[in-house]
Amino acid sequence: MTETLSPAWHREPTDADRPTTYAHDSGDVRLEIAPASLDGRPGYELSVTIHPDLEFASRTVVRTTTTRGGCERLAREFVSLFEGRYERPADVETPVAYATDHLQPSAANDDAVVPPERRAD
Repeated sequence: MTETLSPAWHREPTDADRPTTYAHDSGDVRLEIAPASLDGRPGYELSVTIHPDLEFASRTVVRTTTTRGGCERLAREFVSLFEGRYERPADVETPVAYATDHLQPSAANDDAVVPPERRAD
């Protein structure tokens, strides 16, 4: 995936059994692709951490998918959306929020997947 990322992003070296991590050159944003559980089934989770090395770091799960390839595609989309809004290192929260919001699954089809009477909310 690194060959398709913006030059402002790089893959951080990790062990084979660790999540794949991509960091922005500002050092203030980190994306992570890690194994996750989807209602007991295996899957992958894309998460973003703002200010990862500081005490007030904030981690958000962007989306969970059934395949690693799907999670990598979402990571590429996140980077593209982030880069479209990123202007300066002092404000990484706005482009992260923009990219995260745009990658959330649509609620338009919730009734087709889970009928309202079976939802937990």
